Amino acid sequence: MNTRIVEEFPKTAMNRKATDVWTAATRGPVSLSDHGTSRFVLMPRDMFDDLTSRADPRLVRATADTPKEEADALLAVLDDVINSDD
Repeated sequence: MNTRIVEEFPKTAMNRKATDVWTAATRGPVSLSDHGTSRFVLMPRDMFDDLTSRADPRLVRATADTPKEEADALLAVLDDVINSDD
């Protein structure tokens, strides 16, 4: 799913151009900014539901449960970092 910001509006647009903000938000994510810094994003509910319902690809496990191949690869990279001159 493409979640690029469709338009950006200053926060004052919520009072002065609410219809423009609403119309843009029906097409995709809209950024609301304050002094040029993006603060909030408005988006259609179905897009929000899709983003929040995705499975988290990260995996959490105890160190003791790490497969040997992954542990060896991690240790090799850590050794390289520790022993590098950078």
